[in-house]
Amino acid sequence: MKAEYINPFVKSTINVFNTMLGMSPVKKGLYIKKDKLSRHEISGFIGLAGKINGFVTLSFSENIACLIANTFLGEEKKEIDDDVVDVVGEMINMIAGGAKKEFVEAGKPFKISIPSIITGKGHMLGVSSKYPCFGVEFELNGDCFDLEVAVSEQK
Repeated sequence: MKAEYINPFVKSTINVFNTMLGMSPVKKGLYIKKDKLSRHEISGFIGLAGKINGFVTLSFSENIACLIANTFLGEEKKEIDDDVVDVVGEMINMIAGGAKKEFVEAGKPFKISIPSIITGKGHMLGVSSKYPCFGVEFELNGDCFDLEVAVSEQK
């Protein structure tokens, strides 16, 4: 996978956190995803189809998911509930949408699926092994979250 496929999602993640939440996540490192297990309690997953095919996943600890929901909704959330699930879905949707704009400008348009949310410690992400998956770890408020991207350009 080329950096040009990951960077729009990284930029979009930082932009969405900055503009929608007033938060500044810090990119900590990259990794190659070798299994389907999430390291966190909640993940938003969205499929991509078109000139670019694959998926993008955003996984949060319960603490970060609640922090984001608290900020987004202006309510106090202490555990994952339906509102937190909705906020995680909206976050992955905005991030994929922001990245999509950059791909369209580069002549590589794609469509975005409806977000799916998976919860539970150690949940499995039902993703295709067809594409190599690269992850980006971000730090936010003393905790970490993951952005995972697995895409391929269609000729």
